[in-house]
Amino acid sequence: MSKTQPPPIHARCVSLLRVDLLRQLEAFVAVAEARSFTRGADTCGAPQPVVSRRIAALEQDLGATLLHRTSRQVELTEVGRTLLPHAADLVARAGHFRELAAVARAAGLAVGVPPGPDPHALVAARRAAADAGVTLTFAAEPADRRAELVRRARLDVALLPCPPDQEDTGAELGAGTAGTAVAAGELRGRRLHLDQLRRAGGDSGRPRALHLSAEDDVPWVRDPVHRAARQAGLLDRQLRVGTPDTEALTAALEYGDAILCTRAWAAAHRLRWRPLGDVAVRRSYAVAARPQVSRELVGALLPALATAAGLAGLVDGREDAR
Repeated sequence: MSKTQPPPIHARCVSLLRVDLLRQLEAFVAVAEARSFTRGADTCGAPQPVVSRRIAALEQDLGATLLHRTSRQVELTEVGRTLLPHAADLVARAGHFRELAAVARAAGLAVGVPPGPDPHALVAARRAAADAGVTLTFAAEPADRRAELVRRARLDVALLPCPPDQEDTGAELGAGTAGTAVAAGELRGRRLHLDQLRRAGGDSGRPRALHLSAEDDVPWVRDPVHRAARQAGLLDRQLRVGTPDTEALTAALEYGDAILCTRAWAAAHRLRWRPLGDVAVRRSYAVAARPQVSRELVGALLPALATAAGLAGLVDGREDAR
């Protein structure tokens, strides 16, 4: 009958690389250095019976006794003295690894914001995060892309459009017009009524349009504005949804068009802003965050992120949510 062969050395090594090996090594190092199970258990932050079981399991795996136990003290065996420096090194390396992981998590906190963020606000958000020991990176993406990246855990925090009754932050939407344009002089009043857009703008002879950005292509903004535009007698082509910012601003200057936007966004682009006289709508966001991100950190970042999204303005480097 053939003699049973011991398992290959690599198999024995793999058997030791269990999840609980590190805890066993930590228990061994703590007890060996303290020469006491009681003090070693205090160092580990675990009950003494648990620490005893971990060391016993380690000795069983190694096939060697590491500690001599007496009623008064604990002494290392010859094997224990040989292995202690290596075990201590592994425990120290594991602790360093945990510290690096914590730093990496903080350094890799990715935040999703709408396209075209205010860079001054992003600086303010970085400073707010730095006060909490966190470094931010930003991803300026369309709303649907931000939602996808959150689902795929590629973003740690993101502003996602939501109805106003669910918002974490938001701002009233009104009409921004190029007050310096000759054509815009006809759009008078403290509020903009949509029927004013029926007048031709500039020398083109074409009716003025109201531009909605892609961020506002959501039912709680688009649909009420569309209904109000129809009631005001506007043509379908006068309500333009998803217009890029540069194109909308150019049309405002050239034709006297209006842009649906927040007060802060209008001020940042030197537009005259007025509330709408026909309908009340808001740009509103909920904050999506991974479970690892504390609500306290989210709260600290929110004012600056709201400013970056054009919901509030900056005055002397501080957020102004007028």
